[in-house]
Amino acid sequence: MADDQPELKAAADAYFRSLPGLKYPQALMDAFPRIANTIFDVKDDQPRLRGYFDSLIKDARGGRRGFPFDVLMDIQELREVMVGDVNYFVVDDTTKWVS
Repeated sequence: MADDQPELKAAADAYFRSLPGLKYPQALMDAFPRIANTIFDVKDDQPRLRGYFDSLIKDARGGRRGFPFDVLMDIQELREVMVGDVNYFVVDDTTKWVS
Protein backbone atom coordinates (compact mmCIF):
# COMPACT_ATOMS: atom_id res chain seq x y z
CA MET A 1 0.00 0.00 0.00
CA ALA A 2 1.26 3.49 -0.79
CA ASP A 3 2.43 5.62 2.12
CA ASP A 4 -0.16 8.30 1.34
CA GLN A 5 -3.06 5.87 1.80
CA PRO A 6 -4.95 6.30 5.08
CA GLU A 7 -6.00 3.31 7.11
CA LEU A 8 -9.36 1.72 6.49
CA LYS A 9 -11.90 3.04 8.99
CA ALA A 10 -13.15 0.40 11.42
CA ALA A 11 -16.75 1.42 10.68
CA ALA A 12 -16.14 1.04 6.94
CA ASP A 13 -14.60 -2.40 7.45
CA ALA A 14 -17.58 -3.52 9.54
CA TYR A 15 -20.03 -2.12 6.99
CA PHE A 16 -18.44 -3.91 4.02
CA ARG A 17 -18.31 -7.15 5.99
CA SER A 18 -22.03 -6.88 6.72
CA LEU A 19 -23.34 -6.19 3.19
CA PRO A 20 -25.62 -9.05 2.15
CA GLY A 21 -24.88 -10.75 -1.15
CA LEU A 22 -21.30 -9.53 -1.30
CA LYS A 23 -17.98 -11.18 -0.62
CA TYR A 24 -15.65 -8.96 1.36
CA PRO A 25 -13.80 -6.71 -1.15
CA GLN A 26 -10.33 -7.57 0.16
CA ALA A 27 -8.34 -6.36 -2.85
CA LEU A 28 -9.93 -2.91 -2.71
CA MET A 29 -9.50 -2.68 1.07
CA ASP A 30 -5.82 -3.61 0.88
CA ALA A 31 -4.82 -1.51 -2.13
CA PHE A 32 -7.09 1.55 -1.85
CA PRO A 33 -8.48 2.07 1.66
CA ARG A 34 -9.03 5.77 0.83
CA ILE A 35 -11.50 4.75 -1.90
CA ALA A 36 -13.21 2.27 0.43
CA ASN A 37 -13.52 4.98 3.10
CA THR A 38 -15.05 7.39 0.57
CA ILE A 39 -17.57 4.80 -0.63
CA PHE A 40 -18.53 4.24 3.01
CA ASP A 41 -18.78 7.99 3.67
CA VAL A 42 -21.23 8.59 0.78
CA LYS A 43 -23.16 5.31 1.04
CA ASP A 44 -26.37 6.99 2.21
CA ASP A 45 -26.45 9.57 -0.61
CA GLN A 46 -27.35 7.58 -3.74
CA PRO A 47 -26.64 10.36 -6.28
CA ARG A 48 -23.21 11.05 -4.75
CA LEU A 49 -22.47 7.32 -4.46
CA ARG A 50 -23.38 6.72 -8.10
CA GLY A 51 -21.28 9.72 -9.14
CA TYR A 52 -18.32 8.48 -7.12
CA PHE A 53 -18.50 5.03 -8.70
CA ASP A 54 -18.70 6.72 -12.12
CA SER A 55 -15.61 8.79 -11.35
CA LEU A 56 -13.68 5.67 -10.41
CA ILE A 57 -14.41 3.90 -13.67
CA LYS A 58 -14.59 6.60 -16.33
CA ASP A 59 -11.35 8.27 -17.33
CA ALA A 60 -12.58 11.84 -17.72
CA ARG A 61 -9.12 13.33 -17.16
CA GLY A 62 -7.21 11.12 -19.57
CA GLY A 63 -4.06 9.15 -18.95
CA ARG A 64 -5.21 7.21 -15.91
CA ARG A 65 -3.39 3.99 -15.21
CA GLY A 66 -6.44 2.00 -14.16
CA PHE A 67 -7.06 -0.52 -11.41
CA PRO A 68 -5.70 -4.03 -11.03
CA PHE A 69 -8.34 -6.51 -12.18
CA ASP A 70 -9.19 -7.80 -8.69
CA VAL A 71 -9.74 -4.25 -7.42
CA LEU A 72 -11.89 -3.44 -10.44
CA MET A 73 -14.06 -6.50 -9.78
CA ASP A 74 -14.47 -5.45 -6.13
CA ILE A 75 -15.60 -1.99 -7.27
CA GLN A 76 -18.03 -3.52 -9.76
CA GLU A 77 -19.52 -5.85 -7.14
CA LEU A 78 -19.88 -3.00 -4.64
CA ARG A 79 -21.63 -0.89 -7.26
CA GLU A 80 -24.05 -3.69 -8.10
CA VAL A 81 -24.93 -4.27 -4.44
CA MET A 82 -24.97 -0.65 -3.24
CA VAL A 83 -26.43 1.15 -6.28
CA GLY A 84 -28.18 -1.69 -8.07
CA ASP A 85 -26.39 -1.28 -11.39
CA VAL A 86 -25.82 -4.58 -13.12
CA ASN A 87 -23.61 -4.87 -16.21
CA TYR A 88 -22.61 -1.25 -15.89
CA PHE A 89 -19.22 -1.43 -17.58
CA VAL A 90 -18.96 -0.77 -21.28
CA VAL A 91 -15.55 -1.14 -22.87
CA ASP A 92 -14.71 1.97 -24.88
CA ASP A 93 -12.06 4.69 -24.95
CA THR A 94 -13.28 6.20 -21.67
CA THR A 95 -13.18 2.94 -19.71
CA LYS A 96 -9.57 1.83 -19.95
CA TRP A 97 -9.55 0.84 -16.33
CA VAL A 98 -7.68 -2.47 -16.25
CA SER A 99 -3.95 -2.21 -15.79
